[in-house]
Amino acid sequence: MLKSGDAVVYKCRGVYKVADIGTLNFSFADRKKRYYTLQSIENSRDKAYIPTDDERNIRKPVSREEALELIGKLDDIETLGIKDEKLREQEYKNCISGYQPENWVRVLKTLYKRTKSRGSITSMDKKYQVLLEHALYSEFAFSLGIPKNEIPEFIRGQRKEK
Repeated sequence: MLKSGDAVVYKCRGVYKVADIGTLNFSFADRKKRYYTLQSIENSRDKAYIPTDDERNIRKPVSREEALELIGKLDDIETLGIKDEKLREQEYKNCISGYQPENWVRVLKTLYKRTKSRGSITSMDKKYQVLLEHALYSEFAFSLGIPKNEIPEFIRGQRKEK
């Protein structure tokens, strides 16, 4: 069980802090259930309410060491093998549904490769690129103590050192 002040990654939406734990006074909420009230660390207006007995959509952020390890092995992470273009979006969704950063990288690498080969990006690919870059960069920023807008340059620097 989480406690107030704990940091969590919520789906692909970024890093949140547990602001409160308790029942909710909303018409949609089961008043017998306890909920985590999550507050985005980037946007004070962004809150989420998660039942305390269902933590499938949240996890602890990666540690500094785990973030650096993942950045160090970016070149070794495989792209997705999309066999049927009609099922491309479902493949993206399946890969990111576990909310694991390594899978986010797999989808991003697939998107970058596809955009490069096509010479342009589709609106669907752009949607997933924006979503996953936000999720990954937010988590890395939190774990590494670096502003989010500096994460792409940090990653490039780490990869050059190899």
